[in-house]
Amino acid sequence: MKYQILLDEVRQNFASVVWTHKIQEKQADLYEWQYKCVMTINIVLASITSAGILTVIFNDGFALRLFSALVSLGSLGTTAVLGSFDLKAMSERNKNTANRLVILRNQLIHVIEKLHGEGDIEEINQEYENIMSEVHRVYADAPSTTSKAERKASKALKDNNEYTYTQEEIDRFLPPSLRGEIHNV
Repeated sequence: MKYQILLDEVRQNFASVVWTHKIQEKQADLYEWQYKCVMTINIVLASITSAGILTVIFNDGFALRLFSALVSLGSLGTTAVLGSFDLKAMSERNKNTANRLVILRNQLIHVIEKLHGEGDIEEINQEYENIMSEVHRVYADAPSTTSKAERKASKALKDNNEYTYTQEEIDRFLPPSLRGEIHNV
C-alpha cells in the first residue's frame, strides 16, 4: 500500500512537471517569435527610412518628407521595444527553465520505475523528496509565462487545461511499462 500511495503522489507531480515544462518551452517560443518579428519590422523600417532620406535629398516634396519622418519614428519605436524588452534573454530564461524541468521529469520517471520494481521504499522516498526539493527551487526561480503559452502547451499536450490529471492523462506521458498501478505488492 505504501508503494501505491507514493506512486500516486509521484505521478501527480510528474504530470505537473511535464505541464510546466511545456508551458516554459512554449513561452520561450513565443518570445523568440516576437523577437524575430520586431527585428524584421525594425530592419524594414530602417531600410525604408534610409531610402526615404536619400529620396528627400533629390526631391523636395512635403508628403515624402512626412512619410520618411513617420517611418523613422516607427523605426525608433521598434528600436525602443528592443531596448526595453530583451526578448532574446527572456526566451533564454524560459528555455533554461524548461531544460531543468526535463532533467527533473526524467528523474521522476526513474523514481516511478523503482516503485514498479519494488525497491526499498525509504530510499525511493528520500530520492523523491530530494527531486521535489529541486522541483520547488526551479518553480520558485521560473520566469513568468502568459496565458497564450498555457493555451499552446495545453494544445501540444492535448490537455483540458485543468491542474488535475486523470490516470489516462498521466499515463499518456509515461512509457507503457510504467503506467497504471503497481502489481505484485
